[in-house]
Amino acid sequence: MHKLVNDMRQYIPAERIYDHPALVKTYAVDASYFEPQAKLVVDVRNPAEIVRVLEVCSRNNIGVTFRGAGTAVSGQACGNGVLVRLKGPFWNRIEVLDNGQLFWSGSSPTGVDVNQALAPFGRKMGADPASMASASMGGIIADNSAGMCCMIEDNCYNSVLGMKIILADGTYLDTTAEESVADFRKSHGELLAELLKLRTEIISQQDVVERIRKKYSIKNTIGYMVNSFVDYDDPIDILMHLMIGSEGTLGFIHEVLMRTVPTLPVRAVGLMFFPSLAVATDAVIAMKGNCKIDAAEVLDYNCLTAMQNLKGIPDVMKSLEDGACAMLIETKAENDEALKQNMSDILEILGRFPSLSEQEFTTDDKTCEHLWNIRRALFPAIANFREPDEFVFTEDINIPVSDLAEGCESFQNLFNKYNYAAGIMGHAFHGNLHFSIPVKIADPEEVDKLHHFMVDLVDLITKRFDGSLKAEHGTGRAMAPFVCNEWGEFLYSVMLKVKDLFDPQGILNPGILISDDKKAHVHGLKSPVAADPNIDLCIDCGFCEQVCPSRNIGLTPRQRISLIRAVTKLRSEGKDDIADDWEEVFNRYGEQLCATDGLCGMKCPLGVHIPEFIRERRGKKHSQRALKTADYVAGHMAGVLKGVSLGLNGMSLAQKIIGDSAIGAMASSARFLSGGRIPLWNKAMPSGGSSIPELNLQSGSEKIVYFPSCAVRSMGPAKGDDSEPLMDVTVRLLERAGYEVVFPDSMDKLCCGKAFETKGLKEHADELAAGLGQALLKATENGKYLVLCDTSPCLDRMKKTLDKRLTLMDPIEFIVKKVVDRLDFKKLKKTVALHPTCSTRAMGLDGFLTELASKCAESVVVPKGINCCGFSGDKGFHKPELNASALEGLREQIADCDEGYSVSRTCEIGLTLHGGKTYRNILYLVEEATR
Repeated sequence: MHKLVNDMRQYIPAERIYDHPALVKTYAVDASYFEPQAKLVVDVRNPAEIVRVLEVCSRNNIGVTFRGAGTAVSGQACGNGVLVRLKGPFWNRIEVLDNGQLFWSGSSPTGVDVNQALAPFGRKMGADPASMASASMGGIIADNSAGMCCMIEDNCYNSVLGMKIILADGTYLDTTAEESVADFRKSHGELLAELLKLRTEIISQQDVVERIRKKYSIKNTIGYMVNSFVDYDDPIDILMHLMIGSEGTLGFIHEVLMRTVPTLPVRAVGLMFFPSLAVATDAVIAMKGNCKIDAAEVLDYNCLTAMQNLKGIPDVMKSLEDGACAMLIETKAENDEALKQNMSDILEILGRFPSLSEQEFTTDDKTCEHLWNIRRALFPAIANFREPDEFVFTEDINIPVSDLAEGCESFQNLFNKYNYAAGIMGHAFHGNLHFSIPVKIADPEEVDKLHHFMVDLVDLITKRFDGSLKAEHGTGRAMAPFVCNEWGEFLYSVMLKVKDLFDPQGILNPGILISDDKKAHVHGLKSPVAADPNIDLCIDCGFCEQVCPSRNIGLTPRQRISLIRAVTKLRSEGKDDIADDWEEVFNRYGEQLCATDGLCGMKCPLGVHIPEFIRERRGKKHSQRALKTADYVAGHMAGVLKGVSLGLNGMSLAQKIIGDSAIGAMASSARFLSGGRIPLWNKAMPSGGSSIPELNLQSGSEKIVYFPSCAVRSMGPAKGDDSEPLMDVTVRLLERAGYEVVFPDSMDKLCCGKAFETKGLKEHADELAAGLGQALLKATENGKYLVLCDTSPCLDRMKKTLDKRLTLMDPIEFIVKKVVDRLDFKKLKKTVALHPTCSTRAMGLDGFLTELASKCAESVVVPKGINCCGFSGDKGFHKPELNASALEGLREQIADCDEGYSVSRTCEIGLTLHGGKTYRNILYLVEEATR
C-alpha cells in the first residue's frame, strides 16, 4: 500500500488520494448487498489522470474499478483494489445535436440531466431506469440500463452511435474520429483481428447465432454483449458494443454519442385490478401486439399488501382477497384523438377478463403521477418490513411473455419452498419480473439458504424458461458465478477470450461479471447493524447523494450512515480503538460538514432523515459552557441581535475605509487567534440591520401580521448593494396591496429557534418557538389574520412547531396567493437568477418561485445542479468550504444575469459571494415590478 500510494502521488495530488480505511470503506459503499472491497480511493479530473491511474495499477498489479453513482444493486462497483471517482466539470459534458436527434454525454451527468437537455426538442434518451435521477451516464451505459418504459430496441446497446474509450493499456479511442480509428487499427490490429476471429467462429454455427438472437429478443444483461459479433462485421463496431454492459471490466467509457426517442406529449394511466395473477398475465398476452402500451406494471397480492398503509391508495386496495393483483398501464400518443383510440383498444381487450373494479384511465397529469408514485413506493414499502440487521435482496429476471403465468406460479412455489415472503412485480410487456426479499445476510445459515435458493432460481430460469438471469440490473458479483449456466460452455468461452483480449492482466474491475468463485454471490456480504432509529431503514440506494451540498468535500447521507454503522459494528466487536479513530473521521467529514438541510430526506424512498440524526448527535455533544451560552443567548435575544447588528456595522465601516483585502486579513487573524470561534469574514458580509419601519395604520382594509426573521432584523445590505432595508420594502409592498401591517409585540426578542435547532439545541429552539407562537397568536387575535415571515427556512420551522390556528406563509406563497390579484405587474427588462432554498423545495414552492419571478422579469434563470447552497444558517461563516463546494459552477451559469433572488438572508450572502451577482429577497423584485 505504501508503494502504491507513493506511485499514485507522482501523478495525482495527495488531497485526492484517500487511504484511511474509514474513508476508503465509506466512499466505496454502493447500493448492492456486498461489502466494499477497495483498498484505495482516487479522484480524477480528466482522461490523462485515468491513464496514469491505469499505469500505476498495472505496475503494482492491483485492480481498478471506475465508480459511477453507486446505484447498481448487483455489486458492479465492489471490485478489489483502487476505486476511481470522477470529479470536476470535465466529465459533465452534454451536447445536443441535430435538433435533439442525437446527443453526446460525458460519464458524470445523470439520466435526468440528459433528458432535461433534450426536453426543449421533444426528445429523450431511450433508457429510463428507476434510478435516472441519481445514476450517472457512465453507469447507465456500463450496465446497459433499460427501465420500465424502455423497449429493447431503445436500450443503450441499440442507441449508441459513438464512443470515447480508454483501454486497460491506456490507449484512447474515439470511434467517431477517423484519425483516432485509423491509429487504433494500426496499434491494435491484433486485438481487432482476434475479435473478427471470434465473430467467424460464432457466425459459422447457425444454432449459436439463433440462440444469441433468441436470448436478446428479451431483456438480458448477463455477461458480455455477444450479440455484437452477430450484429456487426467491423471490429471497431464490435469493440464499441462489447463495451456496453461490460461493467468497467473491458475499459473506461469516457463519452458516448447516442440517438434519442420522441417524447409523446399526451398520456393516460390506469390502475386495473384482477382476481388473480393468472388473469392479469392472460390479459397481458392478449394485449401484446394489439394495443399501443408504453408500460404495464404487474403487482401481485404480496406487493399490494405491503402498500396497505400508503396515503391515497384506491379504496379497492384496502379490501383485496388473497391472490388478487393489479396492473398499472400507461399509454402515450401524439394527440388527444390518438390517445383516446389507444385507451379504447386497451379497455376493449381488458373487458374480456374478470376484474375487481371499474377499469378506467385518467389523463390528468397530477393523477397519473400519483398512480405512478404508488408503483414507485413499492420497494420502500417492502423494505419497511425488514429488521435493521436485514438487507433487501433484489433480483430481476426475464422470461418470454408467453410463459408469464407459469413463471409467476413457479417463482411463488420457489419462494414458498424457502419460506420467503417475496412479492412479484415487474414490466409485464417485457416478461421482466422483479422480487425483493429481506435477508439476514450476516447470519451464516441465512446466507447458505440464500445460496441454495439462488441455485434453484438459476436452474428454473435457465432450464425451464431459457430466460435471462438479469434483465436490467447487470451481472456484477451477484450473477458472475452463473454466466456459464445461462450461455453454455461455448459462448462463455467467448466471453473469457473477450476479457483476456481487452484486459490480459486482469486489473479492470476484478471479480465482476466474470468470476472463478462459484459462491461469489454470497461471499463478502454486508453486515447490517442497528445503529439509530433515524437511519436504520437506509438501504444504501444513494438516491440522496445528488442533492447533498457536501458530496464533493465530505460525506453524503448514504456515506454518513455507512460509516456510523461501521463504527457501531466495531464497538460491538470490542474494537474501540479503531472505532474511536473512525468516529473522528465521521466527525470531520460527516457531522461537521452536514448542512442538515433535509433535501436528502425528500429524495430518500424510505424517508430516512439523516439531518435529525446529526442534530441529535450535535445536541448530545454540547459542553456545559456551550449550554450556558445558549441559555444566555435565548434569554437575551434582543440584546444579542443588537450586538450582532452593531458588530456588522463596525465591520462594514472598516471595509469601506481600509478595503476588502485588509479587513479580510484582520478578520482571518482574529479567527485564528479565537480558535475558529469567530466567524470568517467575506466580502459579501452584510452591514447591520435597520430599525423597525413606521406603519400606516390606515393603509388597508385587511390586516396582516408581518414577522421579520432574526437574520433580516440584524443584517442589512452588503457593500455595493444600495437597496433599502427589506423590512421597509416589505411594508411598502404590503400597504400597496391594500393590507394594514401589524408587527407582533416585543418583536426584537422573538425568534423561531431555527439556528438553535440546527446546532442540536432542541430545548432552546422549542422554548423560543413557544414564545414566538404566543406573540403571534396575540397579534393575529388567535389566528384571525395571516402571518407573513420573510425568510423561508424560518417559516418552514414555524409551520412545524407553532399553533395550528396560525396561518403562516413565506414570501413566495403569500405573493402568489394573496397579492398577485391585487397589483399590476410589469415585466422588468432584466435577467434574474433564482435560488429556491431547501425549505422552499421542502414546502413545494420552487415552482411558484419561478412563476412569480416570470411575472416580474423578462428572463429567469434557475441554475442546474445547484440545490442546497451549503450556507446552513451560520455554517457558511464557520465552514466556508461547504458553501463554496455546494455552489461550484454557479458563477458560470448566472454570468449573464443582472441579479439574483432567494428567500433567506444568510443564503443570499453565500450566493452573492460565489455567484458574483447581488442576491436579495424576492420581495425586492416584486416591489419593483409593481410600482
